[in-house]
Amino acid sequence: MTDLIQEYIRLAGEYGECILNGDSKKGNKIHKSLMKSIDQIKKGNSETREAFYQLLNYNNDSVKIWTSTALLATLEQEAVLTLETIAQNNKDIFSITASTTLDCWNKGMLTNILDWRQS
Repeated sequence: MTDLIQEYIRLAGEYGECILNGDSKKGNKIHKSLMKSIDQIKKGNSETREAFYQLLNYNNDSVKIWTSTALLATLEQEAVLTLETIAQNNKDIFSITASTTLDCWNKGMLTNILDWRQS
């Protein structure tokens, strides 16, 4: 696993902990770093991108939500399935986040999510 992917996993996990603990100040700082990390992965080589795609099956819901949201336009079927699975869990805030993300995607409201194969 590349350093970029490991850093992304760390950031997404930390962000999830911030959400669960209500630490919005720290979460906002991590959000900025997460967005930069996703951009670097997107611009990375095929090995890095493939490792990122595999995170749709990671064992952390925050990592899966971030990954699936970033990949909605690239691997729509897989990303939607991941979000649907999390949404059906109804165990914490992540299920609400996944459900809301799906709703916004289906309504065409997430227009800033681009197909990575087109860039």
